[in-house]
Amino acid sequence: MIDVAIAIDEEAVAVTHEPRAPGAYVPGGRYVEGEATPVIIQATIQPTTGRQLMDMPEGVRTEARWMAWSRSEVSEDDHITHMGKRYRVLFLWPRFEGAFYRFALGLEKRNDE
Repeated sequence: MIDVAIAIDEEAVAVTHEPRAPGAYVPGGRYVEGEATPVIIQATIQPTTGRQLMDMPEGVRTEARWMAWSRSEVSEDDHITHMGKRYRVLFLWPRFEGAFYRFALGLEKRNDE
């Protein structure tokens, strides 16, 4: 059996990971978004296949175009920047073994598009 963590290490590239930062309510009841602190992590990023799309919830399938694997912790709604493009983590497969995270990415739309 192949050790997936070793395969990830062999093929991984540096990407910028922006974890979702918790926001807070300020006096007056206004909600203020938290500020994410970007960090560099190692991840493999590949196009999705039809079989992988079938493993995702139906609402995620239309946006998910890339699959990623990383040994760094990643959560849904985090952002990943790779080769100048910003992606949102759409879906995360829970992994209880193997010491890696597998997640689907969708291209983040800019406001001017």
